[in-house]
Amino acid sequence: AALAQTPSKAEQAIKYRQAALTLLGWNITPIAAMMKGEAPFDARKAELHAVRLQQVAPMIVEGFPAGSESGAPTKAKPEIWRNMDDFKAKAADMEQATAGLVAAARSGDQKQVGQALGAVGNTCKACHDQYRAK
Repeated sequence: AALAQTPSKAEQAIKYRQAALTLLGWNITPIAAMMKGEAPFDARKAELHAVRLQQVAPMIVEGFPAGSESGAPTKAKPEIWRNMDDFKAKAADMEQATAGLVAAARSGDQKQVGQALGAVGNTCKACHDQYRAK
C-alpha cells in the first residue's frame, strides 16, 4: 500500500514545477500591485520580491524533465518537450529579465521597476502563449 502512494517521478516533477510557478506568481503580484497603484511603492519590498523571482526563475526548466509530460494534472503542452531548446531559451530570457528587475528595484526608481516588471511579464507571456494550455 505504501508503494501505491509514492508519487511517480513525473508526478513529482509536475508538482515541483507547479510549486515554482506558484512562487513566481506569489512574488510578482505585490510588485504588480505597486505598479498599478493598488499598493504604495516600496523599493525595499519590490527588491525582496524581485530577488525571490530571480532565485526561482532558474528552477523552472528543472521541472520539465523528459517523461514529465503527463502523470498528474498539468497545463504544460507537449510542445515543450518537442521544442526544449526554445523552451530553455525562453526560460533564460526570464532569468535575465528577473536580474534586470532586481537591479531596477535596487535603484529605488519606480519607473525603472515598472519597465523591468514589464520585461519580466513579457517573458512569462512568451512562454505561456506557446507552451501553456488555457
